[in-house]
Amino acid sequence: TKNNNPDAQWFPDAGLGLFIHWGIYSVKNLDNSWPMIPGRPLQYKKLSSAEIEAVVQKKDYNLNGKQPVITPNEFWKQAEQFNPQKYDPDKWIKAAKEAGFTYAVLTTKHHDGYSLWPSKFGDFSTREYMNGRDLIKPFIDACRKYGLKVGLYYSPPDWRFDKDYMSFLYYKAYIANPELPKLDADLMPRTKKMSDAETKKHQAEYAARVKGQVTELLTNWGKIDLLWFDGKAPIPNGSQAITIEEIRKLQPSIVINPRMHGKEGDYLTFERNPPKADPGDVWAEFCNTWTGSWSNSSTYPFRSNGFILGQLASSRAWGVNYLLGVGPTYTGEFPDGVYKNMKVVEEWMKINKEAIKAGELPKNESSSVPATSSGNSRYLFAIPEFKNNRYFDESMLPARDTILTLKSRKPKSVKLLGSGDPLVYKYNNNEISIEVPALLRTKQVDVIHVELID
Repeated sequence: TKNNNPDAQWFPDAGLGLFIHWGIYSVKNLDNSWPMIPGRPLQYKKLSSAEIEAVVQKKDYNLNGKQPVITPNEFWKQAEQFNPQKYDPDKWIKAAKEAGFTYAVLTTKHHDGYSLWPSKFGDFSTREYMNGRDLIKPFIDACRKYGLKVGLYYSPPDWRFDKDYMSFLYYKAYIANPELPKLDADLMPRTKKMSDAETKKHQAEYAARVKGQVTELLTNWGKIDLLWFDGKAPIPNGSQAITIEEIRKLQPSIVINPRMHGKEGDYLTFERNPPKADPGDVWAEFCNTWTGSWSNSSTYPFRSNGFILGQLASSRAWGVNYLLGVGPTYTGEFPDGVYKNMKVVEEWMKINKEAIKAGELPKNESSSVPATSSGNSRYLFAIPEFKNNRYFDESMLPARDTILTLKSRKPKSVKLLGSGDPLVYKYNNNEISIEVPALLRTKQVDVIHVELID
């Protein structure tokens, strides 16, 4: 379903969003939350009982002879050092605005359970660790100042609150090896089992906590444009800890993703892997990372902007928004690489923004490459190619002379949007064949502007 409130209608044309993963994990420059969950390699390997014993003995759940990166208890201790003195979201959002981002989503609480605001629910937020400092308000203020829509990410799964009731071994490891032990927050086999009464009480508290925290997010700072859930509470009927109706009562125009409420959400989400086909007449969003990680943009190399802009162009050709992930440092700063790459996107957008703002091709038209449409204009995206699925500048293949095709009516002109260079084309049988010489290509996405005759 789509929220039909007039103030929600910005979403399908938003185009480019910024996804900011930030939390206590930035202290040790770790990926968000998941380093405390070992055992992914075990999902593919059936172990004998002797092998299981050896794995448990050595705590070698990643089958590589190394200790796990970090135990949950060690992970949570990062809260003691997390106190970002150089946090300046005004600088973040100003650069994002200039680069053509139209909305931003901040992780208010990831699976690790730490809340970036002084929450009255639970005991693991800035209330306990940072004298009640509110890290969310400055982000929202910056978004409003620069005209970006405000998105808040919230994870109903909360591993710290659930620490006595869950196993910290990767859940799919049990599929091949159900006899593996349940692990506690020190990654040791769990010895204590909670009673039914304790579990029931915990589940009720869990539901109240999710409802309470989401209510805080939707009432503390005025209008919120988007709510980005990441799963549902792992309790019976967990998706209803707070209902869509309750959320809409607090924020009638809010856009809600479907990861907690399924089909009741307003749009489809695709993560890491873009949609394989046009999702149709629905709202949709594809999220991916600018580096290899959601959270620590100072550790991994940035992917080529030819690839990033290619994903943006391909998404927009199907009317899908592109939510691009970056991670600040523990001091609260974007690494230089974020600003440097935003500058590249900004320069590209100055020339090509009209192609990204355009809509999908009419149903009776098609193109050999992703394309958009506005009035008599058609925009074809010539996207760089890469070898071995490695999307970095050094893996970019040299541009080739290419022929692009567009099934449409007769063109008035065909040229490169950037330089205005006219391109050689033929029109035959309702098909325009356009020659794009390698010499005219850049390392970014090149946009061919076809103007059709009325």
